[in-house]
Amino acid sequence: MQRKWRVAGAALATLALAAGAYAAELDLSDFDDSLMRSMDDAVKDLDSNVGGQELGAAQANVEILREGLARAEKYFAAKPEAPRGAGFARESQENLELVTKSLQVRDFDAASNGVRAVVRSCKACHEAYKPPE
Repeated sequence: MQRKWRVAGAALATLALAAGAYAAELDLSDFDDSLMRSMDDAVKDLDSNVGGQELGAAQANVEILREGLARAEKYFAAKPEAPRGAGFARESQENLELVTKSLQVRDFDAASNGVRAVVRSCKACHEAYKPPE
């Protein structure tokens, strides 16, 4: 049993090293950092807006995210060394569409679930591609 844990640990360490080396090779220096900061602020504000049932402010933040995610998708589609990036952006856009539909019918609970899904898909992309600070 102990041998299995050592083998599993070694495999995980190898994967972590490979992922780190891959991320180090990825050049994201041409990505618009202000866009990411704006989107980060917008998703945090959106979460607060939905919690406070502030429909107008929530819709404004949805638009910021919609535009930013479309730009991120286009950016990553042109980066063959980041093959999952465009998919993460599309997934975030699909989740954002669920937020939009929920807001249209004033279902703030469903909108809140949608915001959490957007955050999860953004986080997955960041874990795969965000350069170390």
